[in-house]
Parts: sequence; C-alpha cells; structure tokens
Amino acid sequence: MEDKNWMIFAVQKSRLYVSRLFAIVILLLAIFTSHSFTQEGLLDITCEVTGLFLLTICSMGRLWSLLYISGNKSHEVITDGPYSMMRNPLYFFSSIGAVGIGLVSENLLILILIITFYAAYYPFTILAEEKKLENKFGEVYTDYKRKTPRFIPKPSLYNGPVLYTINANTFIKNFVNGMWFIWIF
Repeated sequence: MEDKNWMIFAVQKSRLYVSRLFAIVILLLAIFTSHSFTQEGLLDITCEVTGLFLLTICSMGRLWSLLYISGNKSHEVITDGPYSMMRNPLYFFSSIGAVGIGLVSENLLILILIITFYAAYYPFTILAEEKKLENKFGEVYTDYKRKTPRFIPKPSLYNGPVLYTINANTFIKNFVNGMWFIWIF
C-alpha cells in the first residue's frame, strides 16, 4: 500500500510538468498532422462550434471555481459554489476544455490522446490531492468527501454565499492561467 501511495503522490507532484509536456506533444501533433476530415464541411463546422462551446464552458467554469479558492484553499476546506456540487471542479472543467481542444483540432488522433491522457492520468492526481487534504483537514474534509461527489457535479447540492472574499492578486494570476483553454481556439 505504501508503494501505491508513493506513486500517487509522485503523479500529483509532477502534474504541471507532465501536463505541459503533454500539451507540447499535442501542439506538435497539431502542427505536423492534418485534419481527420474535409475542411469546411458540416463535420468541420460542428467540431469547431462544439469545441468552442466546450472551451467557453471550461474557461467560465474554471474562473468560477478559482474565485472560490483564490487565497482560501490553504486555510480551509472550500465547500461553496462549484465545490458544493463536486470536489474537483477545476479538473472537471479542464477535462471539458481538453475535449474541446481535441474537437477544434479536428484531428481524431489528438482527440483520442487527450481523452486517454485525462482518463489515465488525472484520477491519480485527484487521489493524491484527496489524501493530502484528509491529512491536512482531517474530519472536516472526510465529512465533505462523504457528502460531495468527486468529479460529476450534483447540482441539487449547490450552495452559494451572497458575499465571498477572495485574494484579488491570487485570482488575477489564476485568471491568466485559467484562460489558456479559450486562447487555444
């Protein structure tokens, strides 16, 4: 069991580097491979519009999620806003954006690689983060974990405050990082 925990933590710790390396591979594939179907056809337009729609949902959802954790996540378990409906809204919205990137690329290889990468890599990251949060916040996080789905949102659980304080500097930094999904389009 200890070996498994070590592997999960290693995956989580290297998440940003691995994701950036994967993004470079996808970019190179996009540059050096062609579209999987005819340009300017119905499938082309459908992929572009659907991809842009998913990228918009991703960017807006990530910004909404970042509002709630900006400057707060290291002090307490965030349970309001998108975090009231699921424990990992940033990963949820990022996965939607990743599929959007795959669709706008109009390249089936890229779409399949992106879906496979997210399905294979990010569950380990989520498990590691949950273990870290359990160690840090104890029963408060365990109780939150019992009541709140891990990845698929449950809208009936939504709870949002009227006012919420954020760290503006942290949010601005996160805003720039969060918008790269839409800039890709």
